[in-house]
Amino acid sequence: MSTYALTNASTGKVEEEFDSIKSEQIPEIIENAHAAYLKWSSASMAERAEVLHKFADIVDQNTDELADIIGREMGKPLKQGKAEVTKVAKTARWFADNAPEFLEDTVLPAEGAEKTYVKHDPLGVLFGIMPWNFPYNQIARFALPNLMVGNAILMKQAAICPVSSQRFQTMLEEAGLPVGAYQNLYLDTSDAEKIIEDFRVKGVSLTGSEAAGASVAGHAAKNLKRSVLELGGNDPFVVLDTSDVKALAKKAVTYRIANAGQVCTSPKRMIVLEDLYDDFVAGAKEALENVKVGPYDGEDTDMGPLSSEGARDEAVERVAQAVKDGATLHFGGEKLDRDGWFMSPALLTDVDLNSDMGCNELFGPVVMVFKAKDEEDALRIANHSEYGLMSSVWSEDLEKAQKFGARINAGMVLINAHMESDPAFPFGGINKSGYGRENAQWALREFTNERMVRVHEQEL
Repeated sequence: MSTYALTNASTGKVEEEFDSIKSEQIPEIIENAHAAYLKWSSASMAERAEVLHKFADIVDQNTDELADIIGREMGKPLKQGKAEVTKVAKTARWFADNAPEFLEDTVLPAEGAEKTYVKHDPLGVLFGIMPWNFPYNQIARFALPNLMVGNAILMKQAAICPVSSQRFQTMLEEAGLPVGAYQNLYLDTSDAEKIIEDFRVKGVSLTGSEAAGASVAGHAAKNLKRSVLELGGNDPFVVLDTSDVKALAKKAVTYRIANAGQVCTSPKRMIVLEDLYDDFVAGAKEALENVKVGPYDGEDTDMGPLSSEGARDEAVERVAQAVKDGATLHFGGEKLDRDGWFMSPALLTDVDLNSDMGCNELFGPVVMVFKAKDEEDALRIANHSEYGLMSSVWSEDLEKAQKFGARINAGMVLINAHMESDPAFPFGGINKSGYGRENAQWALREFTNERMVRVHEQEL
């Protein structure tokens, strides 16, 4: 039996441990979820919305506690943790307020009947597999819209986030959600297929690595279940022009070191036209030199530890390998000699596009800057990737930026911004970044039965 544990990322010390559930408990867990689904799906939209509004209030009332939990679990600085908690409350309220409209019957042309329409009905029990980098928000993006639909949720959170994941359940139940409609599971990864193959489980959503996504998608396909995958990214941050190169370089660094670089939509490849390149690299180096690396609860901490010892060591090793492969290291990329999982943020240039670092996502605080000869070269570099999650284009000419952005292969394009997400607009990628969408009305339709109804007068 494996153990879920809270290991403080700032100290390296294990603070709490939790035993995994036993395989033989799974059928009863699913039965409880199915029973709760039958009850919850019969509740009115107004009743579901009331629960989500109460949940949002509870989240707001416990912001400090909730931010401290994830700070200990995976190292997120308190300011960033509080922002994540606030977003969860916002997400709950947005879906409570907007789901009734988006889930109204879709009226179609009658086409020979009295009327024809499509109902957007709940499917049943859903299975979520979520990562540790946004312990509350990743759960919220999947669970909250589907609870408004009327589905029930079984949730497997990452093993390093056992306290925050359980707290999410207790807050929902405190808000009035029927017991069983949302269940946090300390589930061994090897038992995930047992849940997916159960007929009462109608779909699965995973946010995680490509390998995990391929495995889950395979199990879902084998059992004819719907799936949504939000996987990695190697997102381009394309600088076409700017009147303040130094300020933009600093902004790029701020985006990249947020959450210690452990963000799927983090701008991992800064692509800069050659007339701005040298100044951009100098500005990025200066910005990185001024980053305060410290514990999650440090008053002046800009960047906390990485989530685990393994995550930190992998990032450091890959920076070293990139240098061996010919990249130029301008700053950082070293393990820091202190307790916890700390490293100095790194700046790399001259990275080979076909090398490991050039092709594959690095989940850590490493800024990579690529020089582009012109706009077409910048587009070539931006699209030299098998991922396709978020991208951004930076220019004072908004029309030019939008035309350029339309040619980037990605699920999301932002102009003069990056790492934006909100319940009001869709989130998701293409290619190796996954498929399906979270947030907005798209999230509400991913796991529904699009039930077509045609009504005729009886003619005998």
